[in-house]
Amino acid sequence: MKIKYLLFFLFFQCIVSCSKQEPNSNFISQNDFSPNDAIVDLNIVVDQEIPISNDIEMELYESQGDAVIFYEGKIERRGGFSIGFPKHSYKLDLSGDHAIANLPEDDDWILNANYIDKTFIRHRLSYELFSDMDNNNEAPLCAYANVELNFEYNGFYLLTERLDKSSLGINGASNQAVIFKEPPIFIEEEIEPQNPANYYQQVYPKIEELDQTALMEELKSFLYNSSESVFDEEVEQLFDINNVIDWHLLLLLSNNNDGVLKNFYLYKKDDGSQYQFAPWDYDHSFGRDGDNELNLLERVVNPERSILLKRLMERDWYRIKLKTRWSALNMIGLFSLDNLKNRVEVYKNLINTQVQKNYEIWPVDGPWYYDDNSFEQEFDIFNQYLELRHPQLIDYFDQL
Repeated sequence: MKIKYLLFFLFFQCIVSCSKQEPNSNFISQNDFSPNDAIVDLNIVVDQEIPISNDIEMELYESQGDAVIFYEGKIERRGGFSIGFPKHSYKLDLSGDHAIANLPEDDDWILNANYIDKTFIRHRLSYELFSDMDNNNEAPLCAYANVELNFEYNGFYLLTERLDKSSLGINGASNQAVIFKEPPIFIEEEIEPQNPANYYQQVYPKIEELDQTALMEELKSFLYNSSESVFDEEVEQLFDINNVIDWHLLLLLSNNNDGVLKNFYLYKKDDGSQYQFAPWDYDHSFGRDGDNELNLLERVVNPERSILLKRLMERDWYRIKLKTRWSALNMIGLFSLDNLKNRVEVYKNLINTQVQKNYEIWPVDGPWYYDDNSFEQEFDIFNQYLELRHPQLIDYFDQL
């Protein structure tokens, strides 16, 4: 009987807690959803082929209506697995902070070719859902762009903020403020590092200025070696649990199996902050794998591959909070099936004309694709996935 009353008490406390966790004030009901609809025209002017390993000087021209704005800066090609795709993504480093496409001022930007996702919305939908879940959640802000390279049309792109000190709201005066890009602390085995001198992929501060490797080693030791009682006592001091829950739910909803151990930033804003997650790179989601292979739940995400989520899911209080948060996000409409399908339709109508132009030079039957599906067929797959996944998650949480 004591266990029964304890679980009831935990459930009640969780409802109170989740009711205080406010969705982003910018979130609008499903019937009125209207994303940033700015689609800018950008022209990149360079005097040589854009390299992978270093940046070169560029001129950037932004057109909105009759206005043309000129920026100076540098550019380089970017990408991991995607670096081999015929349509290239770029990193832009402007000379000074500038607001492009009605987004907040910044000097660092990404032009994502979005080559492998024919819908052009998997990244954007994932980022905007995560931001809309809570004002405290950080994710890249986005806008669409038609891009010319030396005055020749180069395709349709997703312009995004880079996740860095500025966009993540890092306090530069804090010695404890840090950003790591997908640090390998949630798996026990050692991995082959991209940079042996920066194993945990420290982004801020620059590792040569202040090496914060010890922070990640301490955190990994806590996750794998702490006793049950120490874990219970300290996990909520170390991690923003509301943020972790929202990240966990995004993984479940999107079925992004890559996102469990990578495709995120782990950061701490200042001395008094807890560690938080910010999503990054979500083409491995919503019915497709990261290489464009169809995945209508033949391969289902397992968040408990992460030692953090595994240990949390062993706790009654965490499972109750996770379940209650899922219910709350459905109740307000953000995670409802109707809202998700409506968002997909809004994006589709926004970009349909630009995407068709993109496919004239980057055909839908390119050699990297598993099929020659059209834009319309890809959206059918997206909706088919949602219609499969949403009731599946309802059953999952009913049994949790």
